[in-house]
Amino acid sequence: MSSSIDTLKSQITSGLARSNQFRVLFHTEADRFSVLCDSVTWPGRQIFTNERLVDMKTQKVAYAFGQEDVAVSFLLTNDWATWDFIYDWHNRVIGNIEGTREYVVNFKNTYTEDIEIHHLDNAGDIKKKLKLKNAFPTTLSALELGNGNENEVIRVSTEFSYDNWEIIS
Repeated sequence: MSSSIDTLKSQITSGLARSNQFRVLFHTEADRFSVLCDSVTWPGRQIFTNERLVDMKTQKVAYAFGQEDVAVSFLLTNDWATWDFIYDWHNRVIGNIEGTREYVVNFKNTYTEDIEIHHLDNAGDIKKKLKLKNAFPTTLSALELGNGNENEVIRVSTEFSYDNWEIIS
């Protein structure tokens, strides 16, 4: 029994990673919204497979990969700056988005930017960081306002699509 405890202790000598130690950097507004970021999903990746028959048994073989959008939540201040940031970015994606017609979908290179997500240790040092390549917001979630929410802070939720992600050394 003690050997399993010793093994566990030896595996966590660097400490356990905490999910509340992170930073999200938008290159156009790097410091401004990083401190207001309330939560973010670290992206995953899935390898898609097909089965093929080899020697009378099936094997899975890879043919592509996919990834889900990244969800980000911000605390909303009374100047609505975080909401405006995402809202304005939506307007860069589709011009005249508030109109009833004559929408203009802009070229992707005019509205994407790289976003960095950093995981930090308890001292605030970067332990792992990644870059979302060519990211842009696809969702600006509705906000719930109500008399029953008297002591709650409003959170602006959005989802970002991106071309790919990479770990930065």
